[in-house]
Amino acid sequence: MQQLLVRHPTLRIVPDSSDELVLAGEIAFAVLGPNNQTIQDCYSVEIRVPQRFPFDTPAVRETGGRIAESFHKLKGDFLCLGTPTELRLLLVQFPSLLDFVERAVVPYLFGHTYYLSFGVMPLGERPHGVAGLLEHFASLFETRSHGSAREFVRLAALRRRRANKIPCACGSERRLGRCHNKSVNSLRALLGRSWLASQLSVIRAADKAPVDS
Repeated sequence: MQQLLVRHPTLRIVPDSSDELVLAGEIAFAVLGPNNQTIQDCYSVEIRVPQRFPFDTPAVRETGGRIAESFHKLKGDFLCLGTPTELRLLLVQFPSLLDFVERAVVPYLFGHTYYLSFGVMPLGERPHGVAGLLEHFASLFETRSHGSAREFVRLAALRRRRANKIPCACGSERRLGRCHNKSVNSLRALLGRSWLASQLSVIRAADKAPVDS
């Protein structure tokens, strides 16, 4: 907390009736864009930090009315900072509020400013929902196939000994234990099987959902 308030001195703890820690104020940044141009800006935000942080992810709103509802937002006007697994990995590896702001909130705000200036996102963008979730898992497992990504998640959610005996999701026809076991084991160790199982349930629920006509 102290590091965050030193880096962003206009942020302040504000009274709130919930059991969350609520910070409000401005986040200023200067980020080098993909074409080596520096993008500078400042946004007013509210950050709601749950009691179980870093096990639970903070929720962030932009409070200055600059970011349209159609620009990568979740229900409640909260900013869509990444897929749940992206944010979980971030908090597992960098479990501080300063890292969360610098590695999740600032990139989102920078992306918005860049989009307003150039009409495109600086590093592309993921789709919302399960499509974005599968796209992220596909990148983690270095595959282009959402089907392979789905199977990798299933294998990662299993116990190691069991998963290693199953054919690898990459299609090599080798057992996982003799193929992509290192990447699967690494992700399982970082996230835990229960988290991966929860994400697999989300994917499977979307698979069963009726398609709108």
